[in-house]
Amino acid sequence: MPPSFAPAPLLQCKLKTDALDGRFFVFLGVERISTISYSRLQKGDNFAPSITALRKHMKRLALLVFLASLITFAAAPSAHLGLNLSPCTVGSAKLPARCGTFIVYEDRAAATGRTVEIPLVVIPADHPSHRAIFWNPGGPGGAAVDAADGIADRSFAKELMALHGDYDIVLANNRGVGGPDAQQCDLSPPAHPEYYFLQLWPDALLKACRDRLAARANLSLYSSNISADDLDDMRAALAYPKIVLDGDSYGTFFFFIYMRQHPEHVESAIFQGVAPPALLKIPLEDAAGSQLAMDRVIAACAQDAKCKSHFPQFKEHFAAVAHRFDAGPIKVRIENAATKHPQDVLLSKEVFADRLRQALYNAGPAAYVPYIIERAYQGDYVPLGRLIEAVTQGFAHDVEFGLNLSVTCAEDIPFITEDAVRRTSAGTFEGDARVRAQQRACKIWNVRPVAASFDQPVRSSAPVLMISGTDDPATPPDFATRELQYLPNGKQVLLQGASHGDETDCTDDLLVKFVMAGGAQHLNTSSCTASFHRPPFATSMAGF
Repeated sequence: MPPSFAPAPLLQCKLKTDALDGRFFVFLGVERISTISYSRLQKGDNFAPSITALRKHMKRLALLVFLASLITFAAAPSAHLGLNLSPCTVGSAKLPARCGTFIVYEDRAAATGRTVEIPLVVIPADHPSHRAIFWNPGGPGGAAVDAADGIADRSFAKELMALHGDYDIVLANNRGVGGPDAQQCDLSPPAHPEYYFLQLWPDALLKACRDRLAARANLSLYSSNISADDLDDMRAALAYPKIVLDGDSYGTFFFFIYMRQHPEHVESAIFQGVAPPALLKIPLEDAAGSQLAMDRVIAACAQDAKCKSHFPQFKEHFAAVAHRFDAGPIKVRIENAATKHPQDVLLSKEVFADRLRQALYNAGPAAYVPYIIERAYQGDYVPLGRLIEAVTQGFAHDVEFGLNLSVTCAEDIPFITEDAVRRTSAGTFEGDARVRAQQRACKIWNVRPVAASFDQPVRSSAPVLMISGTDDPATPPDFATRELQYLPNGKQVLLQGASHGDETDCTDDLLVKFVMAGGAQHLNTSSCTASFHRPPFATSMAGF
């Protein structure tokens, strides 16, 4: 029988449109994150990525979704602890679903006091079987519920609707993401690029946001292990004996934690862009990951006749541009996103390196990097400024920065040693800039570290299929490979040439077969290795 739902007055939900057509989660990089999946928008070697086209498409979709669904998460007057769900529809076909919240105590141990509303959407299976697949897009700070329309329309995460015949699809945010308890900070106000071109987490803006959020919430009560217990309570309330876990990037990290805390309730897990706890600490690995991804782009350009002819000294010119930041921030001219007037701002190494790293999360934006670097080498920083602006603003709308820091400042930063920083940053263009920037931000955010026992690899006997891109700067495939020693029923697929957000129809199909088979014993996990193809390199900013 299908799970029962607690009755509640009709709620309306507003699904953000950033995830409606293609994976428009521009989780382009503070931590373990998901990214735009340009490969889902258009297949083939002739695909030229167009950020302008994406933006226009998203605006049109925003109007359509607003008129069609009008879903906004707000607590009904009679909302109570546990499930508060009401009928709603998702997608252009208006699939029947349940939208609402799952309400928990902020302090689970005390079981009293302030409560937190966790937004969720449940899309019941075509053939109810008392089974469910839970999806998490990553972040930390990404909202699963915002993807409901895109998933229902099979625009991305196609494995979910392919499994929808027998599995309910549950899109549940983590505590602190979305709704009235969202931990969002505006750290990149479009009218003031002087802030976010100089610091990834501008000190003054971050302090003000921290003060505002801490006035009503205990920011130390939003770690992954606490959210994993929320999720298990939600599973129990929905009456699923076991669940399938489907995570991207930080979503994999979070589900690993769930597997450790509630192993008896895991049917199987499918992970993409794998971030194993204890093995991969972010941002510790960012410098080496960025260097790996850049080296791959340089090699790909050298092997591409068009790219090589236009940018024959790409490797040397990139090294020269990166070296300029060793003397301090450099002045660049940009167009102010709010006033549309030219403005000179200082661009720091931490912002340059990290935003470039984020651009390498997907082969689409990465295709512009040789041209952007060549123009910067010649002294024209306008294309670089456009890239940084696009990445920054896209990210600002899709990740809740406060929650991101509430998680990573408790779970990553406390376990990063100085020896590890020196080891991982040596010989990289980023150096230790990214680590130092987040250490500074975490001093401001000031949350309690998780227990030392948290920082241990996760062991699980559940069937696990992990898909890794060989060119991934955020979750390099070596870490998933190392995790295999703790997963006796785990398998890894290496997608050659792919990055953090690149997927293929082949991998989608493989995920479905894995879940339906309950494991990979009889699957050809090498069948998708060569299924990804880079888009052509750009030789101008046309279409950006």
